[in-house]
Amino acid sequence: MLRMRSMKKHAPLRFGNAHFFLRGVLLLFWAAFLNAPAALAAENADAPVYDFAILMDGSEVGRHTISFERQNGELHVRIAIDIEVTFGPITFYRYSHRNHEVWKDGKLVYLETQTNDDGTKYRVLAKAGPDGLEVDGAGGTFTAPAGILPTSYWQPATQEQTQLLDTQRGRLIEVETSRLGTEQITLPGGALEAKQYKMTGDLKLQLWYGTGGELLKIAFEARGRDIAYAVNALDTDKIRKVALNER
Repeated sequence: MLRMRSMKKHAPLRFGNAHFFLRGVLLLFWAAFLNAPAALAAENADAPVYDFAILMDGSEVGRHTISFERQNGELHVRIAIDIEVTFGPITFYRYSHRNHEVWKDGKLVYLETQTNDDGTKYRVLAKAGPDGLEVDGAGGTFTAPAGILPTSYWQPATQEQTQLLDTQRGRLIEVETSRLGTEQITLPGGALEAKQYKMTGDLKLQLWYGTGGELLKIAFEARGRDIAYAVNALDTDKIRKVALNER
């Protein structure tokens, strides 16, 4: 089991750019990433098995955590994203996203998300129905395929999909993914070998998964700014046994 926690402190973000530019960069960030969830209901959930720092040009602007818990044959996934961009004492942009996913027999059977994108609020609710996943999002209601994966990326099968469910707005998006190669990802306390993938279409980003299926890194570019995830903490044993159901 590999347990890692970073002792590195990232410098706070400081830019001389105007408010509209910073907001534009972050809007692109969330348009590209689309998702990112934590529990709406379980404040007493286990400590997160994924804990990422969100970096813009190497400076920390936020945090993304993912927790897993098995209850009565179901896997409950809770994801939280919080981001804040500042210039001196002034906060130019805030974003928060909370998501609760419930999985049963390898399929998403329930999803509830709440997002506050610098004052613009979104809510998505999805439940399994007889014909698929019934989704109520920003654009109205529709039925998604029963095997749809959400844009939370912790599932290594994400790179095999051509359609994903946008967890922020509740819509279907089209993607294509290609394998770029293999590389070593340096993590706090060690390194893991990772397979690198490039996603294009409605999403343009890169994903790295460990040989055991762990999500190790996400990266993309927004208006010339490099956005990347850096692992603060990672519990590979729990990811494989609880989230990926390996024994």
